[in-house]
Amino acid sequence: MSEPATMTCEEFLDLAAAVALDASDSEEVRRVERHAAECPECARQLDSFREVAAVIGSAVPQLEPPAALRGRVLEAARHTRGGLPRSLAAARNRRPRFRFSAPWLVAAASFLVSLVAVGWLAMLQGDILALQNEAQAARDRAARFERLSQVLASDKLAVRPLRPIAQNVPSHGMVYMDPLSGTGMLMCHDLPPIEQGRAYQVWFVRGNERVSGGLLWPDRSGNGSTMIQVPTDVMSYESVGLTDEPGTGSSWPTTPRVMGTPLKETAQ
Repeated sequence: MSEPATMTCEEFLDLAAAVALDASDSEEVRRVERHAAECPECARQLDSFREVAAVIGSAVPQLEPPAALRGRVLEAARHTRGGLPRSLAAARNRRPRFRFSAPWLVAAASFLVSLVAVGWLAMLQGDILALQNEAQAARDRAARFERLSQVLASDKLAVRPLRPIAQNVPSHGMVYMDPLSGTGMLMCHDLPPIEQGRAYQVWFVRGNERVSGGLLWPDRSGNGSTMIQVPTDVMSYESVGLTDEPGTGSSWPTTPRVMGTPLKETAQ
């Protein structure tokens, strides 16, 4: 006999309510408990269903049968040929089960349906939030690519390679600058590692003047790219460079330059 297919979390929620009400067959109970043993989140859902079922059961008043009922049943049994009817004998030998009144079942079903609905709502809200985050990330990428395309299509586009200050450092990069739009693009590779909470800050240098162009947060391999702000008179600046600064940025460089490049054209 083949093993039943693996149960999904959605199937589990459909069956768990019936299992909590003790209204499922043994195979469904085994499947639900097997899934709960492998999925902590679904196990918590099953425990919640059972707690609610227990609370509802204890809240329902227990009704005692009429006193004359027992006498009538025994009298009928004595007059039944061959002892108890076959159905009563079978019932006597079966394991006793709880008997639920119609109001109890209606209340229990309402509570469990509500719990299932809340579970589904939470899952849907999580999916919606994830989709919203993905959509926002896609919009951000689209806006970034649009700005980059504008920079690259500019008639005044200036491109400079970035080189490390230390000769034994393999860092390299490129800076794209559009003075017409005041924006640019910085791309770097193999930058030296920096501490958590810090970033590389871009500086445009002219004499004693330092103008910040933005911040770059490289990944663990030292690679990264970012859009930067470019002075409209950028070609009047002497150079552009990067320094290691706090993640919130600095008003003035606080560490030596790591990478940089001259901006003014040199005679050929």
